[in-house]
Amino acid sequence: MVKSCYVHVPFCSSICAYCDFQRAGYSEVLCDKWLDALEKEIQYKCMPSDLTTMYIGGGTPSCLQLHQLKRLLMMLSAYVSQVEEFTMEMNPESCTDEVCTLVSSFGVNRVSLGVQSFEPRLLKLMNRHHDEMTIKNAVSNLHRSGIYNISVDAMYSLPTQTMSEWISTLEKCVLLGVTHLSMYSLTIEPGSAFARQKMEPLDADTEADMYEKAISFLEENGFKQYEISSFCKPGYESKHNTAYWHYDDFIGLGLGASGKENHVRYDHPFGFQNYLNDPTQIDIIELSKEDEMFEMVMMGLRLKQGMSLSLFKERFHCDLDDVYHDVLDNCVSKGWLMIEKDKVKATERGFEILNTVLEQFLI
Repeated sequence: MVKSCYVHVPFCSSICAYCDFQRAGYSEVLCDKWLDALEKEIQYKCMPSDLTTMYIGGGTPSCLQLHQLKRLLMMLSAYVSQVEEFTMEMNPESCTDEVCTLVSSFGVNRVSLGVQSFEPRLLKLMNRHHDEMTIKNAVSNLHRSGIYNISVDAMYSLPTQTMSEWISTLEKCVLLGVTHLSMYSLTIEPGSAFARQKMEPLDADTEADMYEKAISFLEENGFKQYEISSFCKPGYESKHNTAYWHYDDFIGLGLGASGKENHVRYDHPFGFQNYLNDPTQIDIIELSKEDEMFEMVMMGLRLKQGMSLSLFKERFHCDLDDVYHDVLDNCVSKGWLMIEKDKVKATERGFEILNTVLEQFLI
């Protein structure tokens, strides 16, 4: 049974230089039309009332005007009565007292804050529109509204970024008193401004050094790494994202959203007019048993605790070793994977080269 829902808000007040997500510049008129279409999609979907996680992402959900954000939250209110974790993404500059008070009143209890960096030069390079004081004010606003479960995003391997700038950003994130941190290395996406500007991330060795130093720093400051790019204070793992990593089904709502239900992955094609005309239109990919077995391994090995062997058997009615015997033997012998009780998981070395490890399962 589906227990998680993702809602995609395809608007931003400005477009970041690294971004190639499904998004457009905010327009009040277009946003109203999008909300009309989303309401139709929700009604068509026959949403379950016993969801355990809800995640509103984007785009930048907090860039909507207050009355539009209230309408969105009211649309979802019938489906969140049993939700344990209700997350919304925000940018610091739109994380105002009014927005925080509103979303808290509708049950949002976790916020993912798009910080990326504290360095003014790098923020300008990324076309981000906040500064250090804006970030601190955003966290204060969230605390005043009763939201203390705060995750921040931080980005490394940015063009010209130095190691000292990266560690400084992490230090300042920790001092904010947040509960969770997600860190991402820069990837140049084909449709982004960085791609048009011929920007490049830092060299592979420097990027690896930044990743390793971040792990050490965060663990020294009470954040445990529980997924390849995710760190948290004890007990503050993202329940919604963990559903992805456990390869659970989830609903995807809104222009540009994806979902996975009943052995089918689906995408809402990006194109405002198409969505406004028919918000139920989706592109469907039928998943074979082999597809799903590989994808479950791919997602599960991202977790430090690894993937459950009993859950794999429950879903596919066979043991992991029956399907991937030679691969498992090879990866274990190389010191990349280990099997402990009910888990198969990457070793420290395997975690460092996880993409190489996962390639072995493409049989």
